[in-house]
Amino acid sequence: MSSHYPNLNDRKILAVDTSSNVLSVALCSGTDAIFEVNLDGEPRHSEFLIDLIQEGLKRLKIKKQDLDCLIWGLGPGSFTGLRIGLSALKGFHLGLKKKSFGGSSLDLIALGAGMMDGELAVCVNARRERIYTAVYQFKHGVVKKVLRDSLLSFDELITKLNPGTVLTGDALKVYGDQIQSEFAKEILFLDPRFWYPRALFSFHLYESKRDWLKPLSLKTMTPEYLRK
Repeated sequence: MSSHYPNLNDRKILAVDTSSNVLSVALCSGTDAIFEVNLDGEPRHSEFLIDLIQEGLKRLKIKKQDLDCLIWGLGPGSFTGLRIGLSALKGFHLGLKKKSFGGSSLDLIALGAGMMDGELAVCVNARRERIYTAVYQFKHGVVKKVLRDSLLSFDELITKLNPGTVLTGDALKVYGDQIQSEFAKEILFLDPRFWYPRALFSFHLYESKRDWLKPLSLKTMTPEYLRK
């Protein structure tokens, strides 16, 4: 285990994702004390983000100054949600002077799928007839990313999928029927509760997939829009 990413056992970490309609906040104080909230519904991230963070700190009985690092979902996803989240991160980063890391929101969805074996495609509605997509291979619970975060048309997405692939993500609301038609139903969809990123899985990235996270400075705290 690299000293740059110490073991989670003695870490106090704040993780946030604001890339979707679900506002996701998680904190850990070691491996035994975890706080997680996923606030679904009409996006009101700017109203609730700081309150949820404060509630988590209170529940775990830790002070924000005691945090070891911050991990934020960088998208791709909602432009407005990401800007709100990154503004908060910059404030914490400046005020607390803690290490900050960014991860793909698509990775958080993939890790939250609970898959052990098989292929998973994360498909998030990017609007304007485009889909944010990443593809993962699972083998005995170990995951490998085989298609990096991409912005695809529907026709491009179809070329990236194989029969038997499991799909997740809110693009299935719009494109699910078309995808099923293309593959004669030889493709599987996860339940909608698995469609959105959960900040909790940032802890998994920190401990087990360190190369999927990137250290952030104020200059590099920018959303991954994948489009100009």
